[in-house]
Amino acid sequence: MIEILGKEIANEMNELTIQQFEEITEIHASQNLDIIEKHLEVFKFMGVSDDIEEVDFEVFKEYVEKFNTAKIPSSELLKRFETGGYTYQAYDEDFRLTAKDTKLIEKILGNKHKGYISEVLAVLFKRTDLTKTEHYTDAHIKQKAKLIRELKAEVAVPYLVAVAEKINNHVQKSNEETEGLA
Repeated sequence: MIEILGKEIANEMNELTIQQFEEITEIHASQNLDIIEKHLEVFKFMGVSDDIEEVDFEVFKEYVEKFNTAKIPSSELLKRFETGGYTYQAYDEDFRLTAKDTKLIEKILGNKHKGYISEVLAVLFKRTDLTKTEHYTDAHIKQKAKLIRELKAEVAVPYLVAVAEKINNHVQKSNEETEGLA
């Protein structure tokens, strides 16, 4: 937590919820805002008063620096979590992506709609008492995404990195195989 204009705000991945992380990510991805506007919007989203716009620019830069000094989160993947009496599990022994998971994740990432990070995690975390058919329904993925948004952002970051690495490795291997055929 850091303090800005008397307001304590979360800036560490173990303090932010995935929902807050998604909002901050969306603000920073906006093409309509310049860098200063993005920081102002993030601070306001986190509950800092509109007075932030009136602070001396040097003080503002210090606030931005403080906010951005969050520690790098662990790369450890959360294997499972429980909520509402149900267990949601991402993997047994080793993390892997199935073809179906990859297809759905690429579709989600292609749209990058609001809440896409929690939806990616909703594809990966499967409720242990359901069948695969039930797990992959749109309604179930949306429901899980809603639950996942309440988890801490430190859960999301390692999975985003792991998924990106696996997809990039697959693309790179496919390109090498294609070049070998030429």
